[in-house]
Amino acid sequence: MKQTFGQFLKTKRLALDLSLREFARKVGMQPSNYCNIESDVLPPPPPEGLERISKVFGLKKGTPDYTKFHDLSAQGRDEIPADVEQFMKGNDLIPAMLRTVEYEKVTKKQLRGIIEDLKSGRYKKASS
Repeated sequence: MKQTFGQFLKTKRLALDLSLREFARKVGMQPSNYCNIESDVLPPPPPEGLERISKVFGLKKGTPDYTKFHDLSAQGRDEIPADVEQFMKGNDLIPAMLRTVEYEKVTKKQLRGIIEDLKSGRYKKASS
């Protein structure tokens, strides 16, 4: 079973050894609302709430936990992660790439291989 946004929150909160009430107070939320988000009854909060939560958790941009936090949040709201949406808006080739993945029936295994190939540094510009 895939991890939900609420499960991620609860795991991180417990790792900080904070009660639900303490944590809700630190992020400026009503404990009942935070409890409902952690229980996946309510959707993840809007961006300003996410920012407060990520600060309390100490999540740093570019880290796997930061990415997971934002990906799970977007999934919980049935949205595209904000950073991905910005990439799509900023590069007109991204929609073509995504359509190619769909039309060519690229598998998850193949996508993982493509991602690892991109991460390998093979496509980085040579330093000037």
